[in-house]
Amino acid sequence: MTDSYIMDNVPIKVALALGGGGVRGLAHIGIIRALQKDIPIDMIAGISMGAIIGGYYALNKDVVALEKKVKGIISKKDVKEIEKIVSGHSPVDEKKLIMETLLTFVKQVYLMNLRVIKRWVFSGKEIDWVFNELGLDVDFQKTQIPFVCVSADLRSGKEVIIGDGNIKDAVLASVSLPGVFPPVKRGEQLLVDGGIIGSVPVDAARAMGADVVIAVGVEALVDYNKKLGNGIDIMFQADAVRAYTLSQLRMRDADFVIYPEVGNISWASFSRAEECIKAGEAAAEAIKPQLIELINKKRRAKFWKGFFSFPKYNE
Repeated sequence: MTDSYIMDNVPIKVALALGGGGVRGLAHIGIIRALQKDIPIDMIAGISMGAIIGGYYALNKDVVALEKKVKGIISKKDVKEIEKIVSGHSPVDEKKLIMETLLTFVKQVYLMNLRVIKRWVFSGKEIDWVFNELGLDVDFQKTQIPFVCVSADLRSGKEVIIGDGNIKDAVLASVSLPGVFPPVKRGEQLLVDGGIIGSVPVDAARAMGADVVIAVGVEALVDYNKKLGNGIDIMFQADAVRAYTLSQLRMRDADFVIYPEVGNISWASFSRAEECIKAGEAAAEAIKPQLIELINKKRRAKFWKGFFSFPKYNE
């Protein structure tokens, strides 16, 4: 049996596991653009920004239109205002900034009226327009390739893989950062950002039936030399280490991991979107030869496994 026959006739399902990380997740656009030239993308699992990017691509399979849509969205005034608020903060300060914003908000509301203290800053409706702009208010059945997104259930503490119903609702659950957006109710479940239990959905991609899982990590870098001046600094540093370590453990189960050089970019630095996209494309192009070889190796292994597993018949 020739190698060319195996390459042409043995199907291999390739899945992308796209992680979260705010604007850093736009690197997924560049990665898809690079990979689709030579490697079929058969299915996608996403968390947070990875769910947004993955959902659009699964619906349309048009990375050019995706990039155009995203750039149009980040040029909006509302998005620019978010960047102004967080400008000047390093990635390792992101969660601290969010906490400070929340504390300030709660203090202001408390002073105005004790009875109107909210459990979250936004209702979720504020970002409806983003999902509508991307055409995500449709059923999962509309996708051209299988797609799931991942959330965490506050009731059970378990990872929840969503691949049916309305895509916008599922993606909202996947991006609902606790304290910032309310949990999304789904039956008895209370769903929040899947990143709290692992920022890259490798297990979900594997559960979809993928032969090859390509994980993409876009987490912020942890500054291990950071000066820890007080208890708040220590608390957030510990959480950053926990999150990064958990993601690394998750990605061990992937067949291949891509790390675009975006870890030093703040989650809300939307003015650096183009830089993130190019970083993703460069990272994918650099590893593409090894990735193609890995896929071909998997294809050969699948062929020979099938070849030697014919049913035995009694004489």
